[in-house]
Amino acid sequence: MIATIRNAINMATADISIISNNLANSNSTGFKRSEGNFLHSYAEQTSRPGLNIGFGVVYEEPRRQDHRQGAMRVTNNSLDVAVNGGGMFMTYNPKDDTTAYTRDGSFLLDISGNLITTDGRRVLNSQFEAIVIPPTKIDSFGKDTLVETIKIRDDGRIQITYGDGTINQIGQFGLARFANHAGLKPAGGGFFKDTAKSGPPIVGVPVQDNFGQLVQGHLEASNTDVTDELTKLMRAQQAFSGSSRLLQAAADVTKRLIG
Repeated sequence: MIATIRNAINMATADISIISNNLANSNSTGFKRSEGNFLHSYAEQTSRPGLNIGFGVVYEEPRRQDHRQGAMRVTNNSLDVAVNGGGMFMTYNPKDDTTAYTRDGSFLLDISGNLITTDGRRVLNSQFEAIVIPPTKIDSFGKDTLVETIKIRDDGRIQITYGDGTINQIGQFGLARFANHAGLKPAGGGFFKDTAKSGPPIVGVPVQDNFGQLVQGHLEASNTDVTDELTKLMRAQQAFSGSSRLLQAAADVTKRLIG
């Protein structure tokens, strides 16, 4: 009985942790809420026949993600981009040579003109090449002229206008989608990595093949419903509290029987 109660406490604790993380990221751009999916509580058989000792619970890894789209938030920043549809931005981290996927389109330009995420990952096109927006060009007089405007079309094509009026088309965003988005593994900071459950990335460009279209000057808000999560948190806390009281009562009975 005590083992069963301990397992219930472990399940409630894991639930509280997941829900708390959802609430903590309710204002994080592109955040996707997680759901705890417990496969089973389990027990270890001892050398004594018929005696099992419970020692924990198993929940599904990676945690199941809710990839429903969040609301669009207007920023009017030319490097803020949202995906209206099922695609995800592709990024490359030169520090550890890894690729990750995100819905957070709050981008920046580094000193070399690489389009990067707020933590320095490079944003990629559909050939897994870094998107580069040259910040200056040499004008007809041999002088540097700066970028004045950056336009990102709904199909991901990037058009830049320099101070001398020159207009250049310099690339196109790539997007990835997955056979099972719920199988993606969270990698922290709103990034995800593919797993055997998600399947490999299906790579393409915006507008085509259900990848969705890009919306410049917007960001996707978290899809966490704060009211719903608070209700779930209260239930999980009640389950934890009730199980804790049962455990204490069981321990008291055991002491009296032994004593």
